[in-house]
Amino acid sequence: MIGRQLDRYRLLEEIGSGGMASVYRGEDVSLEREVAVKVMHPHLAGKVESRRRFSREARVVARLRHPNIVEIFDFSGDEAGESFIVTEYVKGRTLRAFADEVGFGLPEIGMLITERLAEALVHAHEAGVVHRDLKPENVMVRDDGVLKLMDFGIARMIGKDERMTMTGAMVGSPLHMAPEVIEGKETGAAADLFSLGTILYWLVTGRMAFQGNNTTQTLRLILDGEYPDPRQLAPACSDELAAIIARCLDRDPEARFASMAGLRGELRGRLLASGVDAGEEELRSFFLDPDGYREALRGRLIERFLLDAEAALAAKRPARSLAFFNRILALDPAEPRVLAHLEQLRRRSRRSRRLRRAALLIVLIMGGGAGAGLAFSRASAPGGVSTASGSATDARAIGGGAPPASGAPPGGGSPAVPDTPSGTGTSSGTGTSSGAGTSSGAGTSSGTGTSSGSGTSSGAGTSSGAGTASGAGTSSGAGTSSGAGT
Repeated sequence: MIGRQLDRYRLLEEIGSGGMASVYRGEDVSLEREVAVKVMHPHLAGKVESRRRFSREARVVARLRHPNIVEIFDFSGDEAGESFIVTEYVKGRTLRAFADEVGFGLPEIGMLITERLAEALVHAHEAGVVHRDLKPENVMVRDDGVLKLMDFGIARMIGKDERMTMTGAMVGSPLHMAPEVIEGKETGAAADLFSLGTILYWLVTGRMAFQGNNTTQTLRLILDGEYPDPRQLAPACSDELAAIIARCLDRDPEARFASMAGLRGELRGRLLASGVDAGEEELRSFFLDPDGYREALRGRLIERFLLDAEAALAAKRPARSLAFFNRILALDPAEPRVLAHLEQLRRRSRRSRRLRRAALLIVLIMGGGAGAGLAFSRASAPGGVSTASGSATDARAIGGGAPPASGAPPGGGSPAVPDTPSGTGTSSGTGTSSGAGTSSGAGTSSGTGTSSGSGTSSGAGTSSGAGTASGAGTSSGAGTSSGAGT
């Protein structure tokens, strides 16, 4: 075929071949421009279904005018002896070849590419066209950094009176085929959403979501909806991006995005949240200088995520701040500012543990014997309050002060202690402790004499009462005292 001329198109070199046709770089001798000429294989030229499919592709692409969709220039016609389609010549390489030769590296780059493809598919769907064969091999990266979606050979036109399908045939590429296509059900735009989701997964993780040892196993994985969590394969993948992928790959078409425009909007939102502008120019910057763009973007993302993490810390949202720190460490495991923040958090955690141990030690030292053991054994009573039989209970709110004792004046002072008749014991007084309360009680001895005593805890105040105390107990978080003097 090289050197032959079909109508006004001279075939210069073969640049690709598929099951239905071969593609040649050609020349339009009338307009003196390079073109791509897709020529149907001779052995298919006599088959009605093959010719209808070829004609359908020409009419489908002719409907579309979008900078990210290959443009059709000419068609041989249904009655021509040799069927061919003439399109713009895209000088570059497929997205698959780019991945093999260069790679992507960052989830945000995967989102940028998917956003552009979603933009092109929004246009196609609005024109009533469902692609049905989305895969990296059908996306070209032009040398000037522009993406081109091509090969609408099995596309379906969903406009009025143009519902041409290949009845009973399973069309598409198994690695990217939607479950409803495998099951032979009615398909629509949701099938393209699923296929684009498989491409997004691949762009983010570097592997296919559904890949068995053979085609049958791959199709079974798709039907079962089983694929590895992308965050396990790509630590820099955010929870939000993982949720977008999961929604695209949902087995139920109704559970996916309502439209391709919905997916496009979500991707733009996530990119904006990462400080990245979605659009043609940003993506071209990557394709024209992959290494330089990746390095610059990595630095931009680290700065953005660090600001977000520090804002979360200031808002007392440690879990959110740790999520951002994790994303930064996935980009740069040795980022010193993140390591400093994490060390500070570890020190706080250790300090908190030391204070808890100190409080427990004070309980054991001051309580002593059976009284302390009883107070400690009741420390898990509901409401964080510990109680001991026959004792007065002093509850503490975490981080708050001690509530006034029953009968205490509003100023927080101790209530007056009345004289007590012989043989009667009372316990009164108040006490405070840092993070945990203590109380000490005192009984009365026969007669009217009084004695004073006090108990202290680390960082706490003192308590006083009348008479002599035969026992006092403290517990971390809530203090109790039991016993009566005689």
